[in-house]
Amino acid sequence: MNRDSADWFADYAGLLVSRLGDRVANWMTFNEPANIINHGHARGVKAPGLCLPVSEQLLAAHHILLAHGKAVSRMRASSPQALQIGMAPNAQFCYPDTDEAHVVEVARRCSFDMRFSAAWCLQWWLDPVVFGRYPADGLAQFAAEMPAGLEDDMPVIAQKLDFCGINIYSGREITLDHQQAPAPVAQPVGAAQTAMNWPITPRVMRYGPRFMHERYGLPLYITENGLANTDWPALDGAVHDPQRIDFMQRYLSELEQGIREGADVRGYFHWSLMDNFEWAHGYRERFGLIYVDYSNQRRILKDSAHWYAGVVARNGLPGDCG
Repeated sequence: MNRDSADWFADYAGLLVSRLGDRVANWMTFNEPANIINHGHARGVKAPGLCLPVSEQLLAAHHILLAHGKAVSRMRASSPQALQIGMAPNAQFCYPDTDEAHVVEVARRCSFDMRFSAAWCLQWWLDPVVFGRYPADGLAQFAAEMPAGLEDDMPVIAQKLDFCGINIYSGREITLDHQQAPAPVAQPVGAAQTAMNWPITPRVMRYGPRFMHERYGLPLYITENGLANTDWPALDGAVHDPQRIDFMQRYLSELEQGIREGADVRGYFHWSLMDNFEWAHGYRERFGLIYVDYSNQRRILKDSAHWYAGVVARNGLPGDCG
């Protein structure tokens, strides 16, 4: 809530680059700023556990954007070499239930519509950074709560990004109702989901990056994608996780299709390399390609790790030419 926190963050970012910038050229300022606000300052379910009124949520979110802009400037000024700087927002993209052009266009619009997007949606963060303004429908929605004078900070916030990361796990399927208006498709009973109860929706990986690149024109990296699974060592000592392999094959196949259709995706990072501490969930959920025995820190490459090593080696899925 303190505006000075933007300067403190810029100081921190500048210090890191002054110490590491001769060896590290690629940086991201913030990961999932929407979750920082939505979970930590609005719903109070994650640290710092606050339930602020909307006007204060908006102000805190603005201070994150201000911190980003000030950090980018400080990082470039502090580095002995040219840097590639981005950020990694999360998104709740919509995707069409058919590939018909008019339905695709509706899904694109819904992906950047405050009525259909998740709370503190992607455009609330990237429109100020890329375009130097908040999205118009968001300003209209929050007209009574928006603190005054925030537009004065836009020249500081709108620092040039070299790329943008994006964390994608699931999306919302969109169809057209009998009046040709967009409507979400309800998940059927028993639909596939992860151990975190997140829906498995591979088609979002085809359309989300496409929609994002078309709107912002930035090179993209999938900075997070994966699933929590119920993993444990089998009697043979190995960790068999066919669900994770199936998940990755489905999502990477859709991502490849999206790239063929114009999404400028430069790389993909699976979440995560190994089982780890998950914010507010501790060590209960296992996202890793590598199993970690927390009692002794022993690591076991899961079947998915061996499978994904082959994908990396051939730069493509089994059967692809790469």
